[in-house]
Amino acid sequence: MESLVMAEIGDGVLTALFPVEHCARWEFGPWAPLMGWFKERPGLTRLIGVAQVAVAVAVAAGLSKTPGPAWKK
Repeated sequence: MESLVMAEIGDGVLTALFPVEHCARWEFGPWAPLMGWFKERPGLTRLIGVAQVAVAVAVAAGLSKTPGPAWKK
């Protein structure tokens, strides 16, 4: 779970700092129209990136402080 949280934090930071460029890199596949929509709205895209980081940090703060079963193997 921590790896997913780390990826979300990184994606959110890139989105917040470089909203147009980050969306342009994802303009392929079935989500291309959606990415174009976000690219045209950098302020909203930046806000979503900041929210993504905040939620990911909150999830990370709630993770267990002790190693799970994989650690004991």
